Amino acid sequence: MNQSVMMILAVLCAAILAAGIILLYKKKWIDADAIHGAGQILEGLPVTEGNGVFDLIVKYAAVAVHTVEQMVKTGKINRDDETRKNTAMNIVEAAARVDEVGFGAAEQEIASACIEAEVNRLPRNQGEKKPPDADGDEDF
Repeated sequence: MNQSVMMILAVLCAAILAAGIILLYKKKWIDADAIHGAGQILEGLPVTEGNGVFDLIVKYAAVAVHTVEQMVKTGKINRDDETRKNTAMNIVEAAARVDEVGFGAAEQEIASACIEAEVNRLPRNQGEKKPPDADGDEDF
């Protein structure tokens, strides 16, 4: 079946379901607690979208950056940018191998960009930058 037909059917089914729930509520066959409970169950279901190669690499990069930050804090790897970037890239590549995701040149470019983006999202990189200390370097 064509994807647009599937989308129309999904919207139609959702509308029928919503109308049915409203009717049941108005007839007092179900109460607000039942609707709330059903909503909580639906929120707990796994999301099926976002499992493409790009989405997986984004997830791998986020985990890799936070893992590398922890490794730096515990002294397992050096603090220099090159070591941190290479370690994060190795973690992303290993995660891709485990999930049997191809990891060629295009995926490496995506991973590199995602790692940089995730580093910029770290709390230490948010807000104003401090001026250099008296010795001329910045504190992290």
